[in-house]
Amino acid sequence: MCMSRLYRVVRSDGGKTVDVEDVEGSCTRASLLALDGDPPSPGDWVVVHSGYVIDRADSDEAQYVAVMLRESASRSSTIARDEVPS
Repeated sequence: MCMSRLYRVVRSDGGKTVDVEDVEGSCTRASLLALDGDPPSPGDWVVVHSGYVIDRADSDEAQYVAVMLRESASRSSTIARDEVPS
C-alpha cells in the first residue's frame, strides 16, 4: 500500500526533482512532475506520494505535525521496549 508522507525540501535543483527529508531524518529524491506551479524551495514542506510531490504544506502546520509524529514514534518505541520480556 502506498501512503502520502510529509517531507521538508532540503535541496532543489530548479528542475524536475527535489531532495527531501522525512520527519525521521531519512533523505530521498522526489519528482515534481505531479506538482503545479513553481518548484518548492529548500525549507518548504511538501506532501509526497509514491515518489511524486503532489502538494505543498503550510509551514506552521507541517512543523506541528512533524513534532506530533516524532513524539508518537518515540512513545511507540518506548512502549515496545517496555513490552519485551526480560
